[in-house]
Amino acid sequence: MSSYQGPMKVKRISEVGVAVRSIEKSTRLFVELLGAEAGPIVDMPLYSMRFRMCRVGKVDFELMEPVGDEGVIAKFLKTRGEGLHHVAFAVDELAEGMSSLQRQGVRFVADEPLEGHGDCVDYAGRPVSGRSRFIFSIPADISGILFEFIEYPEDYQTP
Repeated sequence: MSSYQGPMKVKRISEVGVAVRSIEKSTRLFVELLGAEAGPIVDMPLYSMRFRMCRVGKVDFELMEPVGDEGVIAKFLKTRGEGLHHVAFAVDELAEGMSSLQRQGVRFVADEPLEGHGDCVDYAGRPVSGRSRFIFSIPADISGILFEFIEYPEDYQTP
């Protein structure tokens, strides 16, 4: 077992996930109202969704649109409507940070960090070597907020 004893070592907020019904409509709003830089649309068939990163200042907003009626985002929209889905933090040492938070009573959606699926690209669609690792916490354990903790590949350009 790791000797890591402190809190999760958060580097920064890296993204804010937003569940949307129309990625195109939401992109227009982010670009026109907030001056966002919109990245490419990325299909995620495993999660029945597609997403686009829109960078505003130093934060990426992950606009997530369902594909079909059964995925996580489709279910979220049915029960809660459009809006904030999660807040993600860039971290180092994800597994050790998870262990630390688990010792403090935080639960996660899986026992181990999950691997990013497919080729990794940064917000602008540039290929990145390696894959990210990530995990979502159970919202009830941290003030009702769904937090995602992401360990990015070394050459991923986060804000």
